Amino acid sequence: MRKPRAIVCDDEAIILDMFRTVLERMGYEVLTAATPMTCSYYREHAESCPQHNRCADILITDHRMPAMTGLQLLEMQQKSGCKLSSRNKALITGNDLSELKLQTELLGCRFMLKPMRISAITEWVKECEKRFDLSEPLATDLYMPATGKQLCVLNSK
Repeated sequence: MRKPRAIVCDDEAIILDMFRTVLERMGYEVLTAATPMTCSYYREHAESCPQHNRCADILITDHRMPAMTGLQLLEMQQKSGCKLSSRNKALITGNDLSELKLQTELLGCRFMLKPMRISAITEWVKECEKRFDLSEPLATDLYMPATGKQLCVLNSK
């Protein structure tokens, strides 16, 4: 059985550190990026997701980031056939825009407003845990744009 994996995209280092701390305490392997270019679809410029398995068990993305918004990432993933359930994706933002919230929820994703309570994050993560199976393998060929390198993640059993 492997550890659950989370990918967090936010261009604010303090937010990435906060999510890393919270999720690691919950037993997660946490991959962070300051840009949504972590997504294999974005890197490959493919018509569909090039991964055979999902990249993570949960995805948390900020809305305002370099290269594209979090909403654009979520929309692109949906169109490309992302293997991760939309219900296990969350968009976080400091802007209380009802249209953005509506668009996020229409995609089936969670909308969270900054600042958020740690308990709200952990409750959402626990909801997500009911929807994934740790015996299913995850993609191991991930690209982390901060380093410009392939990240081969070995699933531990």
